[in-house]
Amino acid sequence: MKVSSREPASVAPLRLPRRTGLSRFASILALLPGSVARVVALGILVPAYFSPTSGGYWSALNQAADRVPLIAIMNPNNGPSTSVNSNYTSAVNALRNAGGRVIGYVYSSYAARPVVDVEADIDRYHAFYTIDGFFVDEMTNDSDATHLAYYEELYQYIKAKQASYFVVGNPGINAPADYLTRPTVDALVTFENNTGYAQYTPDPWTQTQPATAFSHLCYDVPTADTMTNYTQLAGTRNVGYIYVTDDRGSNPWDTLPSYWLGEVGLVETANRQAASNQPPTLSIFIETNRSVQVGVFGAPGKYVLQASDDVTNWERLATNVSPTGTFNFSDPGATNHPTRAYRTAQ
Repeated sequence: MKVSSREPASVAPLRLPRRTGLSRFASILALLPGSVARVVALGILVPAYFSPTSGGYWSALNQAADRVPLIAIMNPNNGPSTSVNSNYTSAVNALRNAGGRVIGYVYSSYAARPVVDVEADIDRYHAFYTIDGFFVDEMTNDSDATHLAYYEELYQYIKAKQASYFVVGNPGINAPADYLTRPTVDALVTFENNTGYAQYTPDPWTQTQPATAFSHLCYDVPTADTMTNYTQLAGTRNVGYIYVTDDRGSNPWDTLPSYWLGEVGLVETANRQAASNQPPTLSIFIETNRSVQVGVFGAPGKYVLQASDDVTNWERLATNVSPTGTFNFSDPGATNHPTRAYRTAQ
């Protein structure tokens, strides 16, 4: 793709210690009635190859990031360009503040581009913008030892810059497990095409890995009905990130699809269904100063965390869109309550 520019489900009651110096850990798993088919939670990986100043597309990404896990691939000029673009600075910061993540586009020319050139682009992104990782385009999909070593070198270079950087590689088709397990990336795009998604079959090895390690990109998909079908198919293929667009041409990533809001709503609904099959677990840790750390472990998606003194009247503490379903929250106000209960749901 080398182109440029309901009721909460988990409740954890907690009685706070009346003296400092005591730490406790508690967790509770809430089960919901009924039985439904397993659905994988989804996020959206958007090749955001459009200007921050045109179309209102980045603003639309901000709104979506408040509802679903969302990663935008920024691409100022087939890479970072040679200087900071203040419009991108504003767009990136706004999306990250809205709960989304942004990764920078670099290309590898199927391991033919000199590593030092790719590393120079990585350096520029790292210096120019506050981002969350990198998208390595034009990745090979064979088992050639030289190719694997090439991408492993890039991966280690990125992680040395910042260990938390998330690295997505794009072979665009099925690839050997070594690319993920060696590792050379944290996640793979194993489908990128405008045809063949209905017939696509993922490699068996992918079914043993976390869904968030795989993304699919479908373009030139003209109707919302087909988009719905493809999004539902992704949920059955152990794919954690999907993006479907009706954009086409030499750069099918320069707009958002006409059915964008429907796509976001469909992913949001899929996540709620996944959460009903995988109710979140809450862990609670009381620090020696009696502040409380609440950990949430569930399916990816949007969570509302609430607290109560009497398990009848609840107050909202935080809203978080988690791409992994795991996050932590500190409740320093807990020191003012002798008893405190927590619950969360999508």
